[in-house]
This record gives sequence, structure tokens and C-alpha cells, in this order.
Amino acid sequence: MKPPSQRIRRVFLLSASAATVGAMVLAGVTSSAVAAQSGPLAGVSHSDHRGPGYPPPGGIYTPFTNCPLRNSLMQESVGGSATGCVAGDATGGTITIGNITTPVTHPVTVQFGIWDPPNAGSNQFTGGILPPRAGLEAQLVSAPELVPGGLLKALGCPSSDPGVEKLCEKAADRGGRDLNVFAQAQSAGPITNFNLVTWTQPLKFKLINPLLGDDCYIGSEDNPVVLNPSLTGTLVVENDPNPTAHPDTGVLEITNGAATDTTFAAPGVTGCGPGGSANIAVDEAIDTSAGLPAASGSNSLTLTGTFSLAVCFAPANMARILLSAFKDSVGTPAPSAAAGIRMSAASLRGRFGIR
Repeated sequence: MKPPSQRIRRVFLLSASAATVGAMVLAGVTSSAVAAQSGPLAGVSHSDHRGPGYPPPGGIYTPFTNCPLRNSLMQESVGGSATGCVAGDATGGTITIGNITTPVTHPVTVQFGIWDPPNAGSNQFTGGILPPRAGLEAQLVSAPELVPGGLLKALGCPSSDPGVEKLCEKAADRGGRDLNVFAQAQSAGPITNFNLVTWTQPLKFKLINPLLGDDCYIGSEDNPVVLNPSLTGTLVVENDPNPTAHPDTGVLEITNGAATDTTFAAPGVTGCGPGGSANIAVDEAIDTSAGLPAASGSNSLTLTGTFSLAVCFAPANMARILLSAFKDSVGTPAPSAAAGIRMSAASLRGRFGIR
């Protein structure tokens, strides 16, 4: 039998394959791509505050505070499939849509579970993503991100259009927070096309200001901003610190990660202004100011951070065994720096024979 470290490396990088690494990245990247994320005016409401069903883990499992390990679907994964928990922490970067560049200045975190059904065979990740117990709202958590220039710039004030100029004057009279515009990225469809360090993520961006109404968006479910990021970074594989109790669990981490995409297009805004879809002039004013719609090559995404995958590759009951490892780690300090096997994420395919 191969020693645990060799088996961990083999299963992490071969069995988990593209889906798991892609999911990891997506976690922090979608979260961060989302990094044009919201402000207090549109924070995550979390109507359902159900916790993960286990105490906060420690040690190498410290990041995984909200994985749906108790979800019955995760219990169905079979040995050799992609089953685990994803945690992404993006701490910096920028996203440019049209001629507006928004810096990522606050941490953005994403957590979810990945699983394969019993009939997955060699087709990894056919089960897809499972959000935390509280649902999709809990999958992505981000602090406010302020759009540079504020509302007066977004509207192109002063304006020759009476309706737009009325908003300009009202914003100037109110001042303060009413001059700010925040952007919140939201999912506009399922994640697809996992291929180790690339994936596809459709998004829409909500523009948040009291004078813009509640339905002001760049993109929609029918016409999303479709991101296709690529990830680079350093891979670190860490085995469970108690190999006797948990020989089949561990963590794969991408440190110094950077996700980039310069190929996506962005549509114009819709639904902005007090009258929502009735305020076409407001939409047109924001489009003119922001340079929207913007063709491929005019937009860019760069997000940086650490993305982690906790995984079990036991013959059965993988979610249950991983949950046991989490519970045993409670109270253990997080490692100050990841140790273990290191390699460039870009070298994964050739070194491990993944196509």
C-alpha cells in the first residue's frame, strides 16, 4: 500500500482532477470576480442562518467553516470520485467593465461542497456544486466595494435629458451616501466547463444607489457577463495531522493564486432609475458614461488570494469521514504557513498526466 502522502497527492491531483481544482478557484474567483461586490445598502440578508452542522474546524481545516457535509447528496459519492469542501479567500485585485475599474479592497469568501453521484464513473464532478445549508446566499460573502466616480459620474451629470438631470440634482442636494454607487456581483447561471484551472461563470452586477432603484443591473440571466478565468499559483498538499485516524483526508491549497480573464464582453445596463425599466434615458446615460456595452478585450479581471479544497478519498462514506476529521481538528491552531508538496498550478497537466 502506498503511504498516505503519496495517496493524498495522487487522489487530489488525479481523481479530483479538473473539477476540484476548478471548483476551488471558482470559489475565490467567483467570489472575487464578484469582487465588485456589494455594500451595506445591499448586503447579504441570510434569511436562513443555519450553520454547517459542525463546530468550526481547526488546523489545516480552519478555512472550511460552512461546508454542506451533512447534505444527503454528498453522502452518495463513491470512492475515487470528487467529494470535498471548497473555501476561497480573495483579498485583492481589480475588475474592469467598460471604462470603470473597481479595486477589490475587502476579503471575499466563498464556500461550497463538491460531489459525484454513484454513477459518475470516470466523469468527475457530474454531481456539481452544493451550497451551504443556508443556501446560495451563504455561498458568497463579501464586504462593500465602492465604484469610483460615484453617481454623478455614472449619470454623466449635468445632463440634457430632463429625467436624468432631475436625478443629478436630487443626488447633489442629498449628498453623502446618496452620491455613492456600489456594485454587487450575483450569479446569473450555473458554473460550467471545468478544466483543471479554467471554468465558465455567468454573472450579473447590481448597481446600488437609492436613486437607481432596486433593479439596476449590468447583465442578467438572459444576457449575462460570462467570465472564463484562468488560474495560476502554487499548489500545496497537506495530509491530515492524524494519519492513523484519518489516512484518507487532507487539504489541497493554491497559494499566491491569481485568476485572470481579459476575454469577456459586458452588456449595457437595464432597469436603472426610480421607474426601473421605464427610465431608458437613465440606462443610456450610465451606458455612455461607463462605455457599455463593452466588447471582448475591453474588460478585464484580476483576482488574488488563497483557494483551498478539503477532500476525502476513502472507498465509501467520504463526506462522513471528512466531517469526522473536521470535528477532531476543533481547537487546533491554523498552521502559520502551508507546508507539504509544492508545485506550479500551471504544471499540473504535464506532471500528473491530466488532459
